[in-house]
Parts: sequence; structure tokens; C-alpha cells
Amino acid sequence: MQGYFITGTDTNVGKTVVTACLANLFKSRGENVGVMKPIETGVDPECSSSANSDAKFLIEVTGVQDALEDVCPYRLKTPASPYQAGKIEGKELYPEKILERFRALQSKHSMMLVEGIGGLLVPITRRYNVTDLALQMNLPLIIVSRIRVGTLNHTLLTINAARQHGLKIKGVILNRNEGGDLDEVEKQQGKMIEELSDTPILGICPYIEDVSVEGIRQNTGRIEHAFQDNFSA
Repeated sequence: MQGYFITGTDTNVGKTVVTACLANLFKSRGENVGVMKPIETGVDPECSSSANSDAKFLIEVTGVQDALEDVCPYRLKTPASPYQAGKIEGKELYPEKILERFRALQSKHSMMLVEGIGGLLVPITRRYNVTDLALQMNLPLIIVSRIRVGTLNHTLLTINAARQHGLKIKGVILNRNEGGDLDEVEKQQGKMIEELSDTPILGICPYIEDVSVEGIRQNTGRIEHAFQDNFSA
């Protein structure tokens, strides 16, 4: 079983879009792709629409028949870290429940993509954070980073944190969340990250204006072109 744990340098950096693009890429190559968003906060617990639920969106992109309760075991209304949201709502989160659901999905799919919650040090419980979850899932780490000015600090901090905790890093994906041409600084961000961290850049995720299931599928060719050198068929 292959798979990746997709984390980000920050919240709203584009983890869901990148995860959806990778899921579409592997699915187009014939892989049996499973997805997981272990915890989602700031969301309707019923996840009635893919427009406001990352988990529901990933389910629809892949077309999996897995239950929402397996793909996303915890869904909280409060837009905060899982630990804080759980405290506010009076709900205790159990990592073992997440891991049980992960193992069940893992047994059904040849490729598992797990989208993390925020960044690596986001707390799930008082003494258990996203890094601990990634370690127990034992999947190589993909770090999603912005391509803008300021990304070097955030990306290098995330790489250092991953290494200090013993995570195996597959590489960094730079995400474009705006259209238009890249300026000179943005064009060099990938090379700078590689030079300063000895971590490979896996590609630049193309800007997708229509972030929907159909929008992702319509950009399959661009996604393949962006990642073909580092995710060989």
C-alpha cells in the first residue's frame, strides 16, 4: 500500500486542493485511491455540501464509496484547532479512533492520501498533535507551501519540525492560489527551498480557478504535467 500524509505550512495554504489534485492524478492512472481528512473544524457536522467541507469534497473527487464517518471521524463546528474546538464543544477526541478508521480504509485501497489538519504542531489533544498522528500512520510527508514572499521561513520551520520528530519527507509542493505570471522572487522559491533544506520540490500545483470536482477533472492534463517527474506512473 502506497500513500502520503499531506500537511501544510499554515492553515488555508491549499492542502485540500493539492490533495484533490493528487487524488485525481493517481486515479487517472488506475490507482484505487482512498482519502482521509481525520478531523475537520469550522464545518457543519453533517458535511452536507462539498462547498464547505474538505472531507465531502475529497470523497466526491475520488468517487469513493467509503462512509463519511470513516473518511472524517471527527467534525466540529468551531473554527479552531481540534483540541480547542473540542474543549469549546465539550467533545473529547481519541486518536485511536482515527487510527482504527485509517487502518480500515488502508485495507481497502492501494493508495491512501491523508490530508492533515493545519500544520504539524496543531494540537489534537493536550499531549498529541498532528505530528504524532502522521508518525503513527507511517506515511511519507508532503508539505504544501505557498509560493509567495514569506514562504521560506514557514517552509523551513515545517521541514525542521518534521525532521526533529522523525518524519520521512517526500518533498514540498508549492501551491498557486492566484492566476497570472510569477514574479522573479516567486520563480526562485522552489530552488531556494531545495538549496536551504536539501528537500526536493515535487512540483508547482497549477492555479485552478474553478475549485470543484469538475474543475479538478478538467485540469487533469495540467496536473499530470506539474507532477509527472516526481510521481512517475
